[in-house]
Amino acid sequence: MELMPFLLGFAGLLALVVGHLGRVERLPRNSVAGVRTPASMRSDAAFRAANKAAGVPTMIAGALCVAGGVGVWLVPDAGVPVIAVTVVALLAFVVAGGVKGSRAANAVNDQEPG
Repeated sequence: MELMPFLLGFAGLLALVVGHLGRVERLPRNSVAGVRTPASMRSDAAFRAANKAAGVPTMIAGALCVAGGVGVWLVPDAGVPVIAVTVVALLAFVVAGGVKGSRAANAVNDQEPG
């Protein structure tokens, strides 16, 4: 349990950074971070749109994860329930952001005017 607050805090900070970069359209298309659905990976514009749409839910997930890490650190006796709630909240917001981002990527028209 001594390592868990730092793992949660680190994961939360990563989610905050990725969410922010996506929201301000500074996250480059890559195979590691961000919304990486088939729709979002088809073009740079679709990737930017997907990650801009997913930015806020991803940042909320990151903030909740950091808060959970602080909670585990401050109240070690409540570690397992706090960790469980934190992980469920993290997953819920990341999945919601992914769905929102995938829908935004599907709405991008990559066709050249013709």
